[in-house]
Amino acid sequence: MKTVNFLFCLLILLTLSGCKYKKNLPIGAWQLVYAKQMSGDSVVHELPGDISGSQIKIWSEKNFFFAGNKKTAPDSVSEDTYGAGSYKLVDNKYQEIVQYHFNKLAEHQIFNMILEIKHDTLTQMWPVDQYGKVIPTNYYIEKYVRIK
Repeated sequence: MKTVNFLFCLLILLTLSGCKYKKNLPIGAWQLVYAKQMSGDSVVHELPGDISGSQIKIWSEKNFFFAGNKKTAPDSVSEDTYGAGSYKLVDNKYQEIVQYHFNKLAEHQIFNMILEIKHDTLTQMWPVDQYGKVIPTNYYIEKYVRIK
């Protein structure tokens, strides 16, 4: 009987720990609602602002994909955005391994980021150093809301 109780408790613990792990993954579809590129204390570009457009990002358990379109003032030339690859997430340290990207220089690159999920809002900040601190000389922030 003690063995049965122990196994039952172990099963519950494994189930609960597995649920927590899955809960922190960004699995699903997300709509970009805000983006900002910073250089020190100065805003270089911002959406909405001098950038207009839209983007959707989709995560599975191991892969990500994004697609959209943007226009940057003052020239307002329309540019399709897309990318895909795999990712790793440990706590809030997130790493994208890019396989495809609209900017060919980003292909086959690894991007280290911070990823935070609060309710139905997901925030990504990059680049970060090995300690997970944003590199302030030139960094990006993107905020997404979950598509329901």
